[in-house]
Amino acid sequence: MLEFFQTWNFLTLALLFALPGVLIYSVRPDLRTVIARVVLFSLPFAFTEFLFYPDYWEPVFLFDLGRRIGFGIEDFLFVAGLAAFSATAYAACCNRAYAPCGSTTARACAVRALLLFSCAGALLACMLAGGIAVIYAACLAMLGAGVTAAIFRRDLVMPALAGAFIATALYFVLCRIVDLVIPGMFQTVWHTEKFLGVFAAGVPVEELLYGWAAGFAATVFYPYVFDLRFVKRNIERHA
Repeated sequence: MLEFFQTWNFLTLALLFALPGVLIYSVRPDLRTVIARVVLFSLPFAFTEFLFYPDYWEPVFLFDLGRRIGFGIEDFLFVAGLAAFSATAYAACCNRAYAPCGSTTARACAVRALLLFSCAGALLACMLAGGIAVIYAACLAMLGAGVTAAIFRRDLVMPALAGAFIATALYFVLCRIVDLVIPGMFQTVWHTEKFLGVFAAGVPVEELLYGWAAGFAATVFYPYVFDLRFVKRNIERHA
């Protein structure tokens, strides 16, 4: 089994990152729609793997798809798992649910989603054109999209910050588990020597920055797009 984990390191990582979302989906039926929607929104980001591979890292892909087409099956699993727990970490850990802010339409939701995606895409493109390393550019692009949503919805600022720190803590724990299952993975698969080369208990600081930015953006994404607000959860109603 250990040999399987070491051989298929990206698949192992992706499956581990799926576990928190599966757990939240299981224990919080009221968040299942949230998870389903954010996962669908996240899947296109799997195609951005070619920006990271092989300069940022070089994991093993099923069928060698990373080298052949620039992304793999694992990318879809990873972005889905990350979206599932980073979008719901705040609600799950702080006993929060969603309530409507007002009436909205499918067209309005689509416009808001397009605004955030356009903001993130434009920021990412500009920073890459300016020579900023993709891992930092991706973090800043996600942060930019989250800040854009927070500008329009000031009530989401504190949940976004709390969600970012909760997601980072969970991201760190998952990375530590990966490092225990596949010892030395962050030294052999990640090209940390090209970046800061700083580790937190064996985890590259770039990964923690990525987890923080993902948590910030994902926490505000769903309530902003669907015009919802966080409220204290009524356990009886949502049980």
